[in-house]
Amino acid sequence: MQLDKYDLASGKKFIVGTWRPDFVVNFFSNDLAHIPAAEFKSNDGRDLTAISFTFSDDNTVKMEDRERGAAESGTWEQTDLSEYRYTLNAFFDVPEGPMRDNAEKLTVIEGDLCFTLGFITIALKKDE
Repeated sequence: MQLDKYDLASGKKFIVGTWRPDFVVNFFSNDLAHIPAAEFKSNDGRDLTAISFTFSDDNTVKMEDRERGAAESGTWEQTDLSEYRYTLNAFFDVPEGPMRDNAEKLTVIEGDLCFTLGFITIALKKDE
């Protein structure tokens, strides 16, 4: 699909700002329940609430993990009416390959930005 200048302006207005994890869906669950991001813990006990993505007008993105004091920068682009792709210089704990490719693709679902990381989908809510 070819995006025109109005699609791109609308897409930019939608994505620019800071987004934080809201909930997680685990594909292994029986009911695909929405698990609040604060309740979904990694093996080391951390949750996703410390992570944020800040998308800027100049098509740059900054991913931060406040808990670890880490940040990565990169770029983003709109690829379809409800899809975006971002690329970071490095991605926290995710090696290059198909898993990282899926994590760097954002899909708009019911007003949330969603990406897949392995067997989970993480939904982001805009808060700034």
